[in-house]
Amino acid sequence: MSNRFNLSLSRPPSTTSIRLPCRLRPHWKRLLPVAIVAVLVAAAVTAWNTGDWRLNLSPSEPMGIWEVAPITPGTRLRAGEIVTLCPRLPSGYHYGWLEDKNHAMDACADGRAPFLKTIVAGPGDVVHETGHGVIIDGHQLPDSRPLPFTTSKPQVRLPQWRGTVTLKAGRYWAYGAGDPRFSFDSRYWGPFRRARVRGVARPVAVWKYAWTPGIKD
Repeated sequence: MSNRFNLSLSRPPSTTSIRLPCRLRPHWKRLLPVAIVAVLVAAAVTAWNTGDWRLNLSPSEPMGIWEVAPITPGTRLRAGEIVTLCPRLPSGYHYGWLEDKNHAMDACADGRAPFLKTIVAGPGDVVHETGHGVIIDGHQLPDSRPLPFTTSKPQVRLPQWRGTVTLKAGRYWAYGAGDPRFSFDSRYWGPFRRARVRGVARPVAVWKYAWTPGIKD
């Protein structure tokens, strides 16, 4: 009896009873992408409401989240800068399709969201535009042929800027470099003043792709 008792004590204790079932093991790696997306969405919504960031859903520039730094008297604007601006649009046209349904805090005076565009010309540059496209200092802008109408129904006639101009001090030309085929930019409303610029934008999390608009009834 004594030997049998000692033999049982010499065996190592079994760990089978304390091993966690597979279904109880944490799967945090699977939840990580969901958590990242949730954080980005929350940040984008908050940033859009405060005006410090911009959630861009227009193909004019790469879609996604942009950080916007307000313009100051010392800000130097150059070709290649991406800015938010509220240009003066030609009168006599309907712009209901530009309405800002999110009511951003930094909305333009007429209630629409500021445009997000690339500066492609500044003071001293010569801009020439015809119905075939835009030429800046002798160089043709890619895909700059203007559209006569909007790409959604009911179709609305778009304003058309035409002519040749040498940009004066404080004047710039805007271009949607993301997908310029469908960008509502200076081709339609001409040069803009520096005073119309709200801020300088930098990409945070963006993507770019060729966009084909769907015509909606």
